[in-house]
Amino acid sequence: MSPPEFEDLPFFERPDLTPYLIHLTKNTVKEDEYSAFENLVNILKGGEIWGSDKTRGFIKGPNTATCFMDVPFISLKYILNEDNCDPNDPRYEPYGIFVSKKLAYKKNCRPVLYLSDDEMKTLGIPEEEKWRVVKFEVSKKGWISWIHEREWRCKGSFELPEEVNVLVKSIKDCRKLQRRVLKNPDSFKTKPKIILPLNVVCQGLNYL
Repeated sequence: MSPPEFEDLPFFERPDLTPYLIHLTKNTVKEDEYSAFENLVNILKGGEIWGSDKTRGFIKGPNTATCFMDVPFISLKYILNEDNCDPNDPRYEPYGIFVSKKLAYKKNCRPVLYLSDDEMKTLGIPEEEKWRVVKFEVSKKGWISWIHEREWRCKGSFELPEEVNVLVKSIKDCRKLQRRVLKNPDSFKTKPKIILPLNVVCQGLNYL
């Protein structure tokens, strides 16, 4: 019996699964005065998502990595909450890119390894491969766990195709992005194929 094709997997049959991976942006006002929207525009203009490092993305080892989350769109409202969207120190904001898992796999994206520091040593994870590891540990101080984000990563930056699917906060942002692209299309290496407003897709954003 031959193994199932990607399209045969139950992503389209179960509400807890999705065929997509999501990369959300955030504002970097403290560093360069860019809003989350402007950082999304810069990603599209540059045609790639830059990999994060130890200081910007808690990436272990010497390599950078690009991070995605394996979360259905409707569930983003629970991630885009008050704790994660503090405008002075955000983890995420409702702007970003989504790609199919099939495309991401071809570009060497894989689910991360959720391991404690001791497990990482026991398994002998090489320095060059530590970008794959996210800390998962229980101690007397409590849990360190990000397993709810079901993270995928690829080593280094993630090169985007000529067209890509985009997430923005609102219909107003959809129009704003469309105007930017139409005004100067040659400045965008990657153009939006689909633009989804998250406050519609998520049936509202509870905090924002």
